[in-house]
Formats: sequence, C-alpha cells, structure tokens
Amino acid sequence: MSTATYAMRRNQNLARTGTELKLGPVSATVVMILTITVLALLYLNQITKSSVFGYQLSALQAQQKQALQSKQALEVEAARLTSIQQIQNSQAVKGLVPTTQVTYAK
Repeated sequence: MSTATYAMRRNQNLARTGTELKLGPVSATVVMILTITVLALLYLNQITKSSVFGYQLSALQAQQKQALQSKQALEVEAARLTSIQQIQNSQAVKGLVPTTQVTYAK
C-alpha cells in the first residue's frame, strides 16, 4: 500500500462494535401490521386456489356423471339391438309360418 493509504487508515479503529437495531413503538406497530397483512394475503391466496380447484372438481364430476349416463343409455340400446337380432335368428322364429288370412273372434 502507498503511504497515502497508510496515512488515511492510520486513524481508524481496528475493533468494530456491532450495531443494534432498536424498534420504537411506532416502528414495531408498522412491522406488526405489515406482517399481518402479508400473512392475510398468503391466506387469501391459498383460499382462492382451493376454491378454483373446487370448481374444477365439480365440473369434472358433472362431466363424469354425464359420461356414465351416456354409457348406460348406450348399454340399453346395445342390449335392445342384440335381443332383436337373437330373436330373428332363433330356431323358433325360423320355424314360424307367415299367415295370409287373419280372422278375429267376436
């Protein structure tokens, strides 16, 4: 180091004392209010997220219910069509003879 630097540093203390952070009543109140505000905003953020997930869940449940109803309707239709084909292809129906003259009892 140069002599100018030594001259400038010569009068400095080598031991440093720690600085203390002192809060007065007003600054402590401001810090407390800011802390409560931040916590309230975090809480509101979490509540909003959970309600959004609730809406998505109810929409998916409605979609699932609609799909189940559609599946049941298709199963009924498939059973109906299958039974008609089975009746038409059965041996009992093949053995029937169509009638040409119909008579009604009085």
